Amino acid sequence: MHDRAVFRLAAALLRDSREAEDVTQEVFLSYWQHGEKVERPREWLMRVARNACLSRFRRSGRVVIQDPVDLPEISDGHDPAWHYEQNELAGELRKLVDVLPEPQRSLLVMFDVHGMDGAACARVLGLNANQVKVYLHRARRKLREQLERAS
Repeated sequence: MHDRAVFRLAAALLRDSREAEDVTQEVFLSYWQHGEKVERPREWLMRVARNACLSRFRRSGRVVIQDPVDLPEISDGHDPAWHYEQNELAGELRKLVDVLPEPQRSLLVMFDVHGMDGAACARVLGLNANQVKVYLHRARRKLREQLERAS
């Protein structure tokens, strides 16, 4: 049920789909072992996934940049040029999100991509509500500024 959200968060943070698959498996193995004690499964899964990703960063010191988010299949009647432009924009957004500092990157992925509310993001990241608002505002502003410069 939450496996796709965990994978997408891990892929966005690690920038490597194979590493993200490993983290997703580790997270769900841990959930299987501790699940009966977990009160908010989605938040718990996201927190454990983020922590596992940050641990991998610290251990390895390497970053592999790949396409972190699967694009949905699009068959909505638009012409191929429109789809190409949308894919190019999505690729640019991914690159910009990749360079956001933590916890802005995690927050943006959890809030805007996975639709988690601010309170849930705060609990996952160990922040208060005001910090969530500030980090989210800064992340969006930075993305907007970068996109304006690129165009």
